[in-house]
Amino acid sequence: MLSINGVYDGEKIIIKEPIDLEKGKHFRVIITFLETIEENEELDLSEFCGIWQDSRSAEEIVDEIYKQRKNFSLREIKM
Repeated sequence: MLSINGVYDGEKIIIKEPIDLEKGKHFRVIITFLETIEENEELDLSEFCGIWQDSRSAEEIVDEIYKQRKNFSLREIKM
């Protein structure tokens, strides 16, 4: 199971991070609406941050970041 962060703007769900899933496959999805975000309230992402143990080397972590960034162009950007 994979959990991702996103926001519903009243019309569509906007995913806030890249998704690295196999292309051409279908996946079951569960969407859970948490709480409303006030218009003047910035989304505080610090609650999602923390310290964790990771057995990967720094090079492996950086490689994973670059791999995930390839999916950024798939996200819708609303201006």
